[in-house]
Parts: sequence; structure tokens; C-alpha cells
Amino acid sequence: MILPIILSAALSITVLSSCDRDAKDWDDSLPSAATTPSVPTVVYETEETTTTEPITVTTAEKTSRTAASSKEPELATTTETSSESTASSISVVPDVPKIPISEYTSTTAVRPSAQTSAPTVSSGTESSRTQTPAYSGTLTDSESSEITPTETTVDTVTSAVNRVNVVDMRPYSYNFMGERSLYIYDALITAIEQKKTSVSFSSVISFSSEDYCAVYERIYNDECSIFYIGTKMQYAVNSTTKRVASANIFYKYSEDEIRRMQEEIDEEVDKVLAMITPEMTEYDIVKLFYDYLALNVRYDDDEGENCSDIYGVFVEKKAICGGFARAFEYLCTKAGIDSMTITGDADNVPHMWNMVKLGGEWYHIDPTYAVSESKAGEFVRYDYFCVTDEVISRTRNVYVQDYKYPEATAETFNYYVRNGLVADSYDDVKEMLLNRIVAAAENREIVAELQCSNKETYETAVYDLFDRSRAQIVGIMENALSRTENKFRCDNISFSQDPATYVIKVFLEYTDQNGG
Repeated sequence: MILPIILSAALSITVLSSCDRDAKDWDDSLPSAATTPSVPTVVYETEETTTTEPITVTTAEKTSRTAASSKEPELATTTETSSESTASSISVVPDVPKIPISEYTSTTAVRPSAQTSAPTVSSGTESSRTQTPAYSGTLTDSESSEITPTETTVDTVTSAVNRVNVVDMRPYSYNFMGERSLYIYDALITAIEQKKTSVSFSSVISFSSEDYCAVYERIYNDECSIFYIGTKMQYAVNSTTKRVASANIFYKYSEDEIRRMQEEIDEEVDKVLAMITPEMTEYDIVKLFYDYLALNVRYDDDEGENCSDIYGVFVEKKAICGGFARAFEYLCTKAGIDSMTITGDADNVPHMWNMVKLGGEWYHIDPTYAVSESKAGEFVRYDYFCVTDEVISRTRNVYVQDYKYPEATAETFNYYVRNGLVADSYDDVKEMLLNRIVAAAENREIVAELQCSNKETYETAVYDLFDRSRAQIVGIMENALSRTENKFRCDNISFSQDPATYVIKVFLEYTDQNGG
């Protein structure tokens, strides 16, 4: 009799995690927006301000982006398993990051290209079927799922050419998997979507525990709509062939709870999708999703249970970067817009953001950094709305994957380029800033902003506008004040500048907003 061997796998970026590690320790975190000055004569701070005399220049409040308890990234990128032996043993895999998935089950389809049906596993004309496992024995564990145990057995290798409509529904990374990994992936996804608690694999294709762990991790990391699977892996290995014969799947919630939570997600997502009108372009739709997340979801410093998944975003309205990124991808896919999540770090702190495809070109976009506020109130920050690889690399490092992310070199749909808010010289900065302040005041907006096209223009503008010995912002503000009926303060000016994106903002505090 061939007995199964239960192996454990630890997922980490640089070191293995301990077996008793709490799942929340894998939550992603975000750095604060502060940036260290690189030029002595110019104060470089992100979303902060400096002091200028004779006016009083106050600090625009920064948005917290750091989850203090996070010591590891939420998403792992390497996998390691314990050594295999010929003796039968049972071990629990340590908690791995929380998960997401890219299955899209909301009842409202915005575009015909948005896929809503569950994928099927097939190989040519042969359909999936059940067979007796290739080993004798049972797979057990002290911790059971809340769902009644059910099993699915896959006996066929999924053919890439016959995987109808599945590729369109899967994350970007799915397109770069080999046939063996695709088989494991499709088998697991099919079982998860059917809420099965175990899956047996065919003897036709052989794969190792390392192969299985790598695929499970891929699903955990990249499938943005699966918010309900557990943080434990458990699988059985044939002690003779070392082939993974079956695996158990653990869920965070019961099947009824998952159904209820998905209905709650659908209700909110349908409201967002209903905001899309026929005349809106893909750029408009992406901006709608970006603005919605910025204005309706707060950054969760307390790291709630669902802060990294779409339930936390759409229902609880609080999240850290993993939740923002997954929710953005979820919305884009519902609208038929290509997007993906990116794992890396921002200022050396683990982080997660997105890439989105507009007009046939890819762009980086970071919805978490859209959430901002100043003394005057909340506003949407567009510093990282459709930026290039070159811009994103100034503050972020992308973690290496076994596939290549697409290049992002276009600027057409960058927020500032798209809206004509890019200044090429300091004279352009002064003129554009004056016009933007006037336009903002007429609409009672709290921020007037622009982007410098190069570092030299940016540094000159920051120095001349905000250095206490020059403070040319005062004259610009007073000039703008004389051109608008909505009056704002010129004796207390808040501003911010970002040396990574060359964006300058001036905040308007209206004199009558509190009855004054």
C-alpha cells in the first residue's frame, strides 16, 4: 500500500515564515508619503508644505500609508517546501498571504467583453471525470473546513488551444504559465469556484509539491475576486513517485457566508458600474473607478480582517494597498478593461499597485496613493495616475516574477498630459498655476495643481514659488484672488510638491467656508 505524505510549504520573500505565524503578518503595507530632501536649497516633501514669510504657510496633512505591524509583504514571491521522506507524516502549511481572484460574478455587465461565466476544464472532446486516486490512504488534518467536505477529481490535462474564454477571465500572469502549471491552476480554480474542499489530480500528468505550491501561490496572489479561501495549503504526495496526488482546500467562511458576502459585493459594484455612461471613454471609466476608491474607501491603519480583499473595499469601505489594487482590477475587468496587480515595494516598504491598458498601451496606476486630504478637505491625488516605468521606478521597485510585466512608456493617458497640465518652463508654471487657481476658485475646488515636464523646471519653480526669501506664490495667489468672486485666504497658503512626479499643488481655503 502506498501511503500519502503530507508536506508543508512556507511562503516568503527572503526567509521562511514560522509555522505559527498569524495570517495578518502577511498583510501588505504602504510607506508614508514623506521623501528626504535631495537638494539643500529646495525642500522636497511629498504632500507636505514649508513655511514662507511674511505669510504663514501651513502643512497639508499627509495621508498615512504605513501598517506598523506589517513586517512582510502580503504577497509572497518564492516558495520552499520541507524535504520529502518515505514515511507517512502530517503537517500544516503555515499561513500564507490573504487572497484575491479575478473571477467576476457581479450581475451587471458593462461591456460584452467582460466575462461572467465560470471557466471549465477540458481537453479536446474529452470532458472532466472522476477517477480513483492513484494512491491508497486518506488525507487528514486537525483543522477542518467550515464547508461540508466534497471532492473533485480532474483526470485530464487542459489544452491551451481549447481553453475557451478562460484566458480572458484569468489574470495577466496566467498567460505565461506552462502546460503543467496550467493544469494545476485550472483544476484548483474549478474546485474553488465549486467550493470543493479537496481535489484529486490525474496520474496522466506528474508534478511535484514545489509545482503545486507555486501555482497555489499564483492563485492566491493574482486572482482578485477570490476573497474567501483560507491561508493554509495541504496536499498528499505519493511516497514512491513524489507526485502530488491530491490536495485539501480551506476556506475562511462557510458556503452560505461566501454567497452572502458576494451578494454584498455585487450590490456595491453594480452601483459603481451604473455610473458608466455610453459616451464615456476607457480613460473616463478608469478615472471613475480611481475617484470612487479615493473618495469612498479609507486607508485602514488598523489592518482589519478584510483590508486586503475586495470585500473590505466594497462593503466595509476600508483597505490597505492590497485591497485597493485588487478592487481596482476587479472593477476594470468587469468593464472589459485590461489591468493587473503589481507587487513590489514603495520606498522600501512592501506595496501593491496596478497596471492598466488604455489605447493599446500599458500604464502604472496606484489607487492607494489617490487617497489624500489637506487642511481644506479631501481631494483625489493624481500623481500616480497612468505613469511610465521611468516615473514609477523613482519610488518603487517591482518584485521579480517568472514572467515579464509589459513595458509602460506611453504618456498619452497620464492625468496631467491628458488635461493639459504640464509646464515646460518656469514661466509656464507661473501662468498655468495662475489660471488653475482661478479655475479652481470658480468651482470652489480646494486644489490647483500642475506637473513640471522636467526636473530643472520643477526645482526652479519650487524654489521661486515657496522659498521664504522669494515666495512668488503670494503674488500669484493675490492676482488670482482679484479675478474670482469666491474669495480665499492669501495670508495662510498651503501647498505641496513631489520630487518623484514633479507635481506641485496649491490648496485653497475659502474665507466663507465656515461663515467667515
